[in-house]
Amino acid sequence: MFDARFEFSLRQGKLVLPQSKNCAVFFPNCLRDIAPLADFKPKIIHKFKPLVDLFQDHGFDPLPSEPSDLDVAVVHLPRVKRLARHLIYTAARAAGPDGLILVDGDKSQGIDSLIKDIKARTELQGVVSKAHGKLAWFAAIEVFDDWQADGFDPIEDGFVTKVGVFSADGIDPASQLLASSLPEDLSGRIADFGAGWGYLTRFLFNYANIKHIDCIEADSAALDCARQNCVDDRVAFHWSDATTWRAHTALDGIVMNPPFHNGRAADPAIGQAFIASAARNLTAHGRLFLVANRQLPYEKALQSCFANVKQIAQNNLFKVLFANRPLVHLRKTR
Repeated sequence: MFDARFEFSLRQGKLVLPQSKNCAVFFPNCLRDIAPLADFKPKIIHKFKPLVDLFQDHGFDPLPSEPSDLDVAVVHLPRVKRLARHLIYTAARAAGPDGLILVDGDKSQGIDSLIKDIKARTELQGVVSKAHGKLAWFAAIEVFDDWQADGFDPIEDGFVTKVGVFSADGIDPASQLLASSLPEDLSGRIADFGAGWGYLTRFLFNYANIKHIDCIEADSAALDCARQNCVDDRVAFHWSDATTWRAHTALDGIVMNPPFHNGRAADPAIGQAFIASAARNLTAHGRLFLVANRQLPYEKALQSCFANVKQIAQNNLFKVLFANRPLVHLRKTR
């Protein structure tokens, strides 16, 4: 854990921080990734809205634009190596002439290979191994230009994605199954919960009777892709947590392929929260169409929120569930 490695490095006198305190933290995973730097009043750089909201609630503000003249930049490793490299490139470019870059991650996240890649380009000032991970630091130097990776990557059918977003290499097969299972009579106001880079949102363009589409996504990078992929006057884009988002007007339908991992661990509670939010946002006769891995236990959550629930499609990996008539007590919480 970062806090243990960081505080150990300071106690041992191995890590010496600059006196000035212009600090940014890239992609922290929890408050413990920020708390040891509280005296620096760090700005937070993150793309995931629920974490941004959490950090703001505890007094840590997100950086609205690209940082500059940083004295200290702390990079927490994301799961995708290409994204980790891009964050290091960004941190090094944003640092001042005497800036210090700290890179932290667990061994399971690939910190060892990333440190090896950094050492091939610049000299490390120190490395600490503790709590199943490593913290390394080095003087900021712009030798990482070829690690930049913030552009759009073209994939099939004219879609674009970005490094680090879900299903960045191609269309997700679960979403394809859901799209092929939707009825022909969708109309009115529809939302795509957890829209990702916009595959399902664009599929909804095929319905002439849909008047408005809300595209809700918590990952700002994925939402940037959706804006490129889904050009239609009917669409409104929302950088928001689908579990807490509220429609201005009750919806006639919702489609969703909810995430089911929290980090590396499976967490069906996320999908269950998506379902409860859908019930709160639908009209009395509104319909929900959900795709999920076959083993995920969403049926009970649906039955606790809707009067009618049934499975309408499946294959070897996924199932499509339909629900309508959200329960009155849930709709009253709008």
